Amino acid sequence: KPCSWTMHSPRAANNEPSSSTDIERPALSISTSAGGPSPAPCACAPCSAPRCQSAPLPLVIVVIIALNYIPYVLWTLERRRHLALTITLVVIFHALLGLVVCAWAYTCGTDPGVPPSQWQRRMAALAKARPGSSELKVCRRSGLYKPPRSHFCSVTRRLTLNMDHYCPWVANTVGHYNRKFFLLFLLYTCLLLAYVLLSIAPQLPDLFDWALDGDGRWVGGVAYAVVLGVMLAVDVLLLLLLGPFMCLHWKMAMRNQTTIDGDKLPQYDIGLSANLEQILGR
Repeated sequence: KPCSWTMHSPRAANNEPSSSTDIERPALSISTSAGGPSPAPCACAPCSAPRCQSAPLPLVIVVIIALNYIPYVLWTLERRRHLALTITLVVIFHALLGLVVCAWAYTCGTDPGVPPSQWQRRMAALAKARPGSSELKVCRRSGLYKPPRSHFCSVTRRLTLNMDHYCPWVANTVGHYNRKFFLLFLLYTCLLLAYVLLSIAPQLPDLFDWALDGDGRWVGGVAYAVVLGVMLAVDVLLLLLLGPFMCLHWKMAMRNQTTIDGDKLPQYDIGLSANLEQILGR
C-alpha cells in the first residue's frame, strides 16, 4: 500500500503561519490508501534528478571489470602455458570478483534506513507529554523527528539513519543498513586489484611478447599491448586512490565515526570490537 508522511502543526492546519515552537514540536500523521494498520515507509529511496545523473557511473565499474577480465582470464587461458597454475589463478580471480560484485550490489540495493514510523509516533507522544524535551529534534528539511546521527540526504531527499555520505558509484546513500556492504566493497576491490597486479607482474614480459605477436583469436598486434597497458595503468591508479580511501573509512568504522560527523561525537566510540559489531554485525 502506498504511504506518505505528513508533518503538521495546529497553526498549519488553520492556514496560519507557524512559529518556531511549531517547528520544534510537529505532530505526526501517516495517511494510507485504505484502512488498517499503517504500513512501513517505502524501502526504496525515491529517484531524483541528481540521483539519475549519477546512475550511469556504476557502468564504469562494469567497464573496469571487463578491462581486467579480458587480459587476465581470456588471454591467459588462450595462451595455455602453465595451465594448472593459470587455472588456479583464474579461480581465485573469480572468487574475489564475486565478492566485489556481491558487496557492490548489496550497497546499491540495500536501503540505508529512515526513521521508523513507530519511533516517530513515540516522539510525537513525547512532544505532547514533555514539551520542549531535549530529545525532540526535528529535521527542518523533511519535517520528521530526527534521531541522533541522522542527516537529510539532498540527493535522495530523505532523512537517513547514521548517514555517512552519498556515493555516486553505487547510486545510493551510505547509511545504517548498507555501510557494512560499502566497507566490504572497498576492501574486496582493493584486494582484487592488488591480487591482479601481483599475480600478473611476473607474466608481463612474456604476456607483452605474446600480445605483440598477435597469433591468437583476438585483434592482435598493438591493440593487445594497448589493452594490457591500459589495464595496468587503471589498476595501479585505482589502487593508489582506493587504498587510502578504504583505510580512512575502516579507521572511521573502528572509531564508530562517520564522514559527516567526524570526531565530533566521541561518546559513540565504545571500543574497537563493539564499534565494528555495530556496523558489521556479529
